[in-house]
Amino acid sequence: MIEGMIMRIFVFFISALLSFNLAAEECKFSFNESELISSIGIAPVKQEIIKDEGITKRQYEFRRELSSEEMLSDDADEKYEPQFYISVYNPSCPQKVIVWFFKDNKNTMDLSNEVLAGRAFKYLTGVNESIFENKMKKFLKVQSFESFDERTDSKFIKSDNIYSIDVQLR
Repeated sequence: MIEGMIMRIFVFFISALLSFNLAAEECKFSFNESELISSIGIAPVKQEIIKDEGITKRQYEFRRELSSEEMLSDDADEKYEPQFYISVYNPSCPQKVIVWFFKDNKNTMDLSNEVLAGRAFKYLTGVNESIFENKMKKFLKVQSFESFDERTDSKFIKSDNIYSIDVQLR
């Protein structure tokens, strides 16, 4: 009788451990990758999965890169659009998204990279695009700064003509 009770307690203990592990592995972020990509307003031209040192990221490219031939052509400046990327780290349960892009040129003035970044930032953080515009104005005085919003912690970095927004989801 005592052996039966010990066996039941043992089974209960093992069941509790297993269910705790399953609950611990659930993704706690309310994030939909396809909604993020749709929020940008243009379709990505390329998507790739990159695995580096055990970390998986899905990278979306939103502006077509010029081929080597196109870069060497006389009208390369007329064709070149500064790149815009979104990288989602650990896509099955993302905790980090990086939005990075190059400074706009005359070819992206109709739909600037900064506008695209503002749309992504709005989706991730819930803050409106005018707040994002104000954050981007900080680059007139500094090269990097941090931002803490209700749903995310972000680090904004500018290096020459490259902008990076590292968004940590909470």
